[in-house]
Amino acid sequence: MIIRVDIDNTICKSPKGEDPDYSKCRPIKKNILKINKLYDNGNYIIYWTSRGMGTKKDWMQVTMAQFEKWGVKYNQLQLNKPVYDMIVCDKAKRIEEL
Repeated sequence: MIIRVDIDNTICKSPKGEDPDYSKCRPIKKNILKINKLYDNGNYIIYWTSRGMGTKKDWMQVTMAQFEKWGVKYNQLQLNKPVYDMIVCDKAKRIEEL
């Protein structure tokens, strides 16, 4: 199964604001463990974030370093998620439902 996972406020607590400093994010370990278990069970994990989409800053290296430090398991990291306030999808699931 291919699973896309948001980063900010899903596997980490992120700063708020128009130009947040994502280097200050704090991991949510129980949520990282949930996604790591999905990875360990053979699922293909794509972390998908809108970091930098509004500001055009490149957060790839910061995010990869955070993933390594936090022990995040994944197959792909994509920073091209569109910015939105709500998503409606028949396949959507909140981290609390896992």
